[in-house]
Parts: sequence; structure tokens; C-alpha cells
Amino acid sequence: MISKANIEQFSNLETPFYFYDIKLLRETISEVSQLAQRHDFHIHYAIKANSNRRILTELQLSGFGADCVSGNEVKLADEVGFSSEKILFAGVGKTDKEINAALDLNIKAFNCESAQEIEVLNDLARNKGKIAEISIRINPNVDAKTHKYITTGLDENKFGINQAELPKLIAILPALKNVKLTGLHFHIGSQITDMNVFKGLCLRVNEIQSWFLDQGIE
Repeated sequence: MISKANIEQFSNLETPFYFYDIKLLRETISEVSQLAQRHDFHIHYAIKANSNRRILTELQLSGFGADCVSGNEVKLADEVGFSSEKILFAGVGKTDKEINAALDLNIKAFNCESAQEIEVLNDLARNKGKIAEISIRINPNVDAKTHKYITTGLDENKFGINQAELPKLIAILPALKNVKLTGLHFHIGSQITDMNVFKGLCLRVNEIQSWFLDQGIE
């Protein structure tokens, strides 16, 4: 609740401006953290949602990680104080410069969108004598039931690796000595209002994970 003192303070400010309730933010962070701990989840805040340094500092001090979709977001996460072990680099179209900078920071992992990206990352990591952890972004063909322009998890969408491409991708991984597959990544859309969508995604994720286990990949 916004206090009367704040309302009076706002009356002297030019618009537009942003007002952040740090007390409410801390309460929300605490609640999310408690829920995550029940299942040993690790929460990573998407910096693209809000890159305000004060807010990012609150999240960092609370033990959250950073989910980044650009080189500048990776740089900002490092400057704010996020541990390199808690920085993930997702996003399409990563440049060599951005990848190299993230490798120099020894970030936790890269979420990769294609076999070509993985091969580029392998080459750049080899040049630095490093092994980069990767997650594969898989298109699970799950309908987010949101607006067609912000749906990202259907076969017709351009993001991620289709399941039909997985056998070919898995076949080339053993030759890529400077990347290490440690996770799977999924993103099906934004502004999702039907929670059953996430149930459907979880069921599909379990199927895909079982396929990887059948290939001897944990």
C-alpha cells in the first residue's frame, strides 16, 4: 500500500517516473525463495524484465541467479555482484564477442538454440582452453494458449531445436570436447494465464528427459 507521504512526494515529481516498493519486493523474494527451497529449485531472475541496479542488487543479495539474453546483461549481472556460478546466458544470435566475454567471466552455462551455436561455442571455448556448460533449448511443441506473436514453443515457431533434430545433435556432441551438456531449456511463450499449459509442458519435458536417458545421457 502506498503511504500518504509517498503520494504527497509524487505530486512534486514530473511524469512519467517509476516507483518501486522495496518492502513489497523483499516480501515477494522471501516467499518465492521459501517455495523454491521445498523442491531444491534455483531461481534466476530475467534481467530483461527490469535492469534497475537497485532491484538487481536486492535479488543478488537474496541468493537469486541472473538469467541474461545479451552480452550487456551478462556484464551488468557481473557488475551488480551476481556470482558467475549463478549467471546463465540465453538468447538467440549471440555474437562471438558476447560469448567470449561470458567465457572470460566463467559463467555457469549457456542456453543454446542450435547445433551451429554449440559448434561455435565449442570453438571459442577451445581457443581459451575452457569447457563451457550448455543447456539445449528444445522446442517441445506445446501450445502456450497466448497471443500468436509471443508463442515460442510450437513446431512452427523459429526458436529452439525441434525434437526431430535431437538424434543428429546428440551424434555430434561427443566430438565437441569443449562443451558439456548439463541441462535442457524450454520456453513456450509469455503472458500465460492457463496453468494447465505448464502441466502439459512438464509432461512433455518428462518424455524428452526419458528419451535422453535412453540414449545414455543424464
